[in-house]
Amino acid sequence: MVRNVSQFTLYSALLLTFIASSNALAFDKLTATVDKNPAMLDESITLTLEANAALPRDAFDTSVLEQDFKVVRTSVSNQMRKINLRESVSTTWTTILFPRTTGRLRIPAIKIHSIQSAPIDILVVPVSQASAQTRDIFMSAEVLPEQGYVQQQLTYQVKLFLAVELERGSLQVPTVDNVIMQQMGEDLETTAIQNGKRYRVIERNFSIIPQQSGVLRLPSPIFEGSIRTRNRGSFGGLFNPSKAVNQIGPEVTIDIKPIPQGYNEAWLPSEFVQINESWSTDLSNFTVGEPITRTITLSAIGVDGSVLPPIDDRLPPSIKAYPDQPQLNTVNKDNTLIAQKVTNMALVPSREGNFVLPEIKVPWFNTLTQTTEYAIIPAQAILVQPAILNPSSAINPVQNNLGDNKSLPVPVQVTDWAERPWYQQALPWQISTLLVLVLWGCSIWFAPKTIPLGKPQASNTHKAISFNTLLQTVDKRSFKYIEQDCKQWLSQNYPHQATLYGYTQALKNIGFSDAITAMYAYMYDNQGDELEVRAQLKLALTYLQANDKHAKTSLAPFYPDN
Repeated sequence: MVRNVSQFTLYSALLLTFIASSNALAFDKLTATVDKNPAMLDESITLTLEANAALPRDAFDTSVLEQDFKVVRTSVSNQMRKINLRESVSTTWTTILFPRTTGRLRIPAIKIHSIQSAPIDILVVPVSQASAQTRDIFMSAEVLPEQGYVQQQLTYQVKLFLAVELERGSLQVPTVDNVIMQQMGEDLETTAIQNGKRYRVIERNFSIIPQQSGVLRLPSPIFEGSIRTRNRGSFGGLFNPSKAVNQIGPEVTIDIKPIPQGYNEAWLPSEFVQINESWSTDLSNFTVGEPITRTITLSAIGVDGSVLPPIDDRLPPSIKAYPDQPQLNTVNKDNTLIAQKVTNMALVPSREGNFVLPEIKVPWFNTLTQTTEYAIIPAQAILVQPAILNPSSAINPVQNNLGDNKSLPVPVQVTDWAERPWYQQALPWQISTLLVLVLWGCSIWFAPKTIPLGKPQASNTHKAISFNTLLQTVDKRSFKYIEQDCKQWLSQNYPHQATLYGYTQALKNIGFSDAITAMYAYMYDNQGDELEVRAQLKLALTYLQANDKHAKTSLAPFYPDN
């Protein structure tokens, strides 16, 4: 069975080879014709090449035409005829050409195997304004403005004029190296009357942004489609015949200027640039430790958002900025690009006093006046108020040592706590405190859960949080919840303050202040290592808890023994 299949395959291959050889032997005629001669520069020329044999599709190499003509496309068809019991086979190539220049051009002799066609001389005449305006279809192309600078937006405008009914069509626009090109909006349709003839005008606009200076050449746009003819078709005009049309627009050349000599600023070519700012609250509300959001918006006309320069965010040393990622946006309005960069930053002052926010200046090159200009946010003075402390009760500062408290059997020396690295701060009393916390937790876990009758439970609008729960929050939850639980726990043990910065001002504990500062730096600016920030905060809170316990054990008993 396998042997029979192999023999069949071999016989089939031999048969196909024989047929191809027969066609090749029968091939003795190659004819080339064109549909128009003379032709206008913007008109398509249809070259028809016919061979009296069945030949491969790629037997005709169109590269021989590229010197004088732009080859748009080539289609191939095979046809078999039978006349008086005689069969004939033919292969036809149909190629759409556009002349590259005016004058006498030649379609050279085309050779396939050993057979070649006769050359064809074609007269190409220029397109005059009068002749263009009397035809049924023609195109125009231009760049506005006619010259520009590198990275400046220019508008490439293509128009198709139709005096006949269009069935379908497509527009092929050129692609150019070192140019950012994109269509601007949808096609626009208008009407125009030229030399007494009404045209339907289809307009398409493109934004082009050259990336290098020099001569910019935009090749001709090409339109391909079909139109309805005026001839009545078969069946009494029920089906109107259509005609394929191909039209080419003019090539456009413009000069792109480089960055002017001696220009040392960030390059931003535009017709208009503006910068402004807004604040999340009034500037008189600056308070130590309280963030205020500043929004800076930079807008420019006629450029892409990618060329907008960074915003100068220099500030006084005592005001820390935590900027977000800038938001870039480019929109099209009336065939003009409008680029915007929006930068949000949280400003957090670390001390009170009078400060000056520096001037923000953005240089740009005015393409209309060809001068350097500046978009400016003026310098402004601000007054930072001190952190608001609770005036109802004073908080005794938590010192970094326990003093000379005689009630404690062994005084603990922690005077250098804030100067040591966090991983060297695990002192013996902290280990013992941890053991006490573990034993205390176990006693609560195994203690009876019953509530004595007749004794009501205390109610509180804010659920109390234990120190153990606070440490679990610091270990596992996000910093948003850590901030909330820290304020809740501190309010249970110290007079209430509005913010964590308020507690740092009131407690005056260096280690705790550094831990809160590190936490906010990580939250707003992603500074530092997360694990180290959590460990530093946990150690600072443990220190506060231990000092609070020492303070309580040092108090005289409420009911002294007699």
